[in-house]
Amino acid sequence: MSPGLIQRLAGLAAAALLATLGVLVLGQRGGEPRTLRSTQPVVRWQTALVGVLSPRAYASKTSCGSRLDSGTVGIAHPVLPCGVDLVVSSGDRQVRTEVVQHGPVGGGRDFALTRALAEQLGIHGRETLRWRFAE
Repeated sequence: MSPGLIQRLAGLAAAALLATLGVLVLGQRGGEPRTLRSTQPVVRWQTALVGVLSPRAYASKTSCGSRLDSGTVGIAHPVLPCGVDLVVSSGDRQVRTEVVQHGPVGGGRDFALTRALAEQLGIHGRETLRWRFAE
């Protein structure tokens, strides 16, 4: 490299350093570093085609190790692990629930609801609902 090119690069590096220091100095108020304001996480709703678990699901223990009964409020999901908290919504109804069965649900559905959850949401058969991870 030629000495002239080296001098120009050094000058650019010095200018960049001074600009960075200026931003840092101007970014302070009364000697205190500026902090970013915290923001609320963005809630992202997803849509899913769901159905109701078949009566066979109530005959034995789930893959999560529990036994379903008529009052169990939960979902079966092919990917999410047992116990994950979710919020599901249909129309003006919204329910907080959890994954109680892990594994394939079949029938082209994204996941399946227990009978008790389906009743709370007013879902009968295959329908589309909204869901998100609980906060």
